[in-house]
Amino acid sequence: MHSKKKEIVEITVPTKAIRIKNATCVNGHSLMDKKVLINGNQAIAVLAKYGDEEGLIYLDPVYGSFENMWEITVPKGECVELFCPTCRVPLSEHGQLCDDCLAPLFAIYLPHGGMVEACLRNGCHFHKLQFTDSEEIGQKLLEEHYFDDMF
Repeated sequence: MHSKKKEIVEITVPTKAIRIKNATCVNGHSLMDKKVLINGNQAIAVLAKYGDEEGLIYLDPVYGSFENMWEITVPKGECVELFCPTCRVPLSEHGQLCDDCLAPLFAIYLPHGGMVEACLRNGCHFHKLQFTDSEEIGQKLLEEHYFDDMF
Protein backbone atom coordinates (compact mmCIF):
# COMPACT_ATOMS: atom_id res chain seq x y z
CA MET A 1 0.00 0.00 0.00
CA HIS A 2 1.32 3.46 -0.96
CA SER A 3 1.79 5.83 1.99
CA LYS A 4 0.52 9.43 1.80
CA LYS A 5 3.14 10.61 4.29
CA LYS A 6 5.02 13.64 2.95
CA GLU A 7 8.66 14.50 3.31
CA ILE A 8 10.34 17.87 2.94
CA VAL A 9 13.00 17.91 0.24
CA GLU A 10 15.04 21.00 -0.45
CA ILE A 11 15.97 21.57 -4.09
CA THR A 12 18.31 24.34 -5.16
CA VAL A 13 17.64 25.85 -8.59
CA PRO A 14 19.34 28.78 -10.29
CA THR A 15 17.86 32.21 -9.54
CA LYS A 16 15.10 33.10 -11.99
CA ALA A 17 14.86 29.55 -13.38
CA ILE A 18 11.15 29.18 -12.60
CA ARG A 19 8.37 31.28 -14.11
CA ILE A 20 4.84 31.19 -12.76
CA LYS A 21 2.30 31.04 -15.60
CA ASN A 22 -0.81 30.30 -13.54
CA ALA A 23 -1.62 31.56 -10.07
CA THR A 24 -4.90 31.77 -8.19
CA CYS A 25 -6.34 32.83 -4.86
CA VAL A 26 -7.61 30.16 -2.46
CA ASN A 27 -11.04 30.46 -4.16
CA GLY A 28 -9.60 29.68 -7.60
CA HIS A 29 -9.74 33.15 -9.19
CA SER A 30 -6.88 33.76 -11.59
CA LEU A 31 -4.34 36.36 -10.47
CA MET A 32 -2.63 36.53 -13.86
CA ASP A 33 -2.92 39.87 -15.70
CA LYS A 34 -2.77 39.53 -19.48
CA LYS A 35 -2.38 43.29 -19.98
CA VAL A 36 0.55 43.96 -17.64
CA LEU A 37 3.89 42.41 -18.54
CA ILE A 38 7.09 42.37 -16.53
CA ASN A 39 10.09 41.53 -18.72
CA GLY A 40 7.69 40.10 -21.32
CA ASN A 41 5.82 37.84 -18.86
CA GLN A 42 2.26 38.18 -17.57
CA ALA A 43 2.34 39.80 -14.13
CA ILE A 44 0.56 38.41 -11.08
CA ALA A 45 -1.96 41.07 -9.97
CA VAL A 46 -2.93 41.37 -6.31
CA LEU A 47 -4.94 44.05 -4.54
CA ALA A 48 -2.88 45.82 -1.88
CA LYS A 49 -3.90 47.92 1.10
CA TYR A 50 -1.57 50.07 3.18
CA GLY A 51 -3.16 52.52 5.61
CA ASP A 52 -5.85 54.38 3.67
CA GLU A 53 -4.32 53.57 0.27
CA GLU A 54 -5.52 50.75 -1.94
CA GLY A 55 -4.23 49.71 -5.36
CA LEU A 56 -2.77 46.88 -7.36
CA ILE A 57 0.68 45.41 -7.05
CA TYR A 58 1.91 43.57 -10.13
CA LEU A 59 4.23 40.83 -8.94
CA ASP A 60 7.10 39.61 -11.07
CA PRO A 61 6.15 36.06 -12.16
CA VAL A 62 9.79 34.93 -12.28
CA TYR A 63 10.55 33.17 -9.01
CA GLY A 64 13.42 34.97 -7.26
CA SER A 65 13.04 38.20 -9.25
CA PHE A 66 11.51 41.19 -7.52
CA GLU A 67 10.80 43.67 -10.32
CA ASN A 68 7.31 44.34 -8.99
CA MET A 69 5.18 47.34 -10.04
CA TRP A 70 3.21 49.19 -7.35
CA GLU A 71 0.18 51.48 -7.70
CA ILE A 72 0.51 52.55 -4.05
CA THR A 73 3.44 53.69 -1.94
CA VAL A 74 4.55 51.41 0.87
CA PRO A 75 7.70 52.44 2.75
CA LYS A 76 10.51 49.88 3.04
CA GLY A 77 10.10 47.77 6.14
CA GLU A 78 6.34 48.27 6.35
CA CYS A 79 3.81 45.44 5.89
CA VAL A 80 1.06 45.53 3.31
CA GLU A 81 -2.20 43.59 3.20
CA LEU A 82 -2.85 41.63 -0.01
CA PHE A 83 -6.18 40.44 -1.40
CA CYS A 84 -7.54 38.73 -4.49
CA PRO A 85 -8.67 41.54 -6.82
CA THR A 86 -11.75 39.49 -7.82
CA CYS A 87 -13.22 38.18 -4.53
CA ARG A 88 -11.13 40.23 -2.05
CA VAL A 89 -10.21 37.17 0.04
CA PRO A 90 -7.10 37.95 2.13
CA LEU A 91 -4.05 36.20 0.66
CA SER A 92 -2.54 35.89 4.14
CA GLU A 93 -5.40 33.89 5.68
CA HIS A 94 -3.33 30.71 6.01
CA GLY A 95 -1.54 32.25 9.04
CA GLN A 96 2.11 31.48 8.26
CA LEU A 97 4.96 33.78 9.36
CA CYS A 98 8.18 34.82 7.65
CA ASP A 99 11.26 32.85 8.70
CA ASP A 100 13.42 36.00 8.41
CA CYS A 101 11.39 38.86 9.95
CA LEU A 102 8.28 37.19 11.47
CA ALA A 103 5.84 39.27 9.37
CA PRO A 104 2.82 37.42 7.94
CA LEU A 105 3.24 35.53 4.67
CA PHE A 106 0.82 35.63 1.78
CA ALA A 107 0.10 32.64 -0.45
CA ILE A 108 -0.79 32.22 -4.08
CA TYR A 109 -1.81 28.84 -5.39
CA LEU A 110 -0.39 26.98 -8.38
CA PRO A 111 -1.81 24.31 -10.65
CA HIS A 112 -1.34 20.73 -9.45
CA GLY A 113 -1.66 21.76 -5.79
CA GLY A 114 1.50 23.80 -5.21
CA MET A 115 1.83 27.25 -3.69
CA VAL A 116 4.20 30.18 -3.40
CA GLU A 117 4.45 31.93 -0.05
CA ALA A 118 6.17 35.28 0.39
CA CYS A 119 6.63 37.93 3.05
CA LEU A 120 4.23 40.89 3.29
CA ARG A 121 7.00 43.23 4.52
CA ASN A 122 8.18 45.56 1.74
CA GLY A 123 11.86 44.86 1.17
CA CYS A 124 11.94 41.40 2.75
CA HIS A 125 12.60 38.88 0.01
CA PHE A 126 11.78 35.73 1.95
CA HIS A 127 9.73 33.37 -0.20
CA LYS A 128 9.25 29.65 -0.67
CA LEU A 129 7.76 27.34 -3.24
CA GLN A 130 5.87 24.22 -2.22
CA PHE A 131 4.83 21.32 -4.41
CA THR A 132 2.18 18.77 -3.50
CA ASP A 133 2.27 16.61 -6.62
CA SER A 134 5.83 15.38 -6.25
CA GLU A 135 5.55 12.59 -8.82
CA GLU A 136 4.54 14.98 -11.59
CA ILE A 137 7.16 17.56 -10.58
CA GLY A 138 9.93 14.94 -10.45
CA GLN A 139 8.96 13.50 -13.82
CA LYS A 140 8.93 16.99 -15.37
CA LEU A 141 12.40 17.72 -14.04
CA LEU A 142 13.79 14.42 -15.32
CA GLU A 143 12.25 14.82 -18.77
CA GLU A 144 12.78 18.50 -19.46
CA HIS A 145 15.25 19.86 -16.88
CA TYR A 146 13.07 22.88 -16.13
CA PHE A 147 9.74 23.67 -14.48
CA ASP A 148 8.44 26.55 -16.62
CA ASP A 149 5.34 24.77 -17.95
CA MET A 150 4.25 23.55 -14.51
CA PHE A 151 3.44 26.95 -13.09
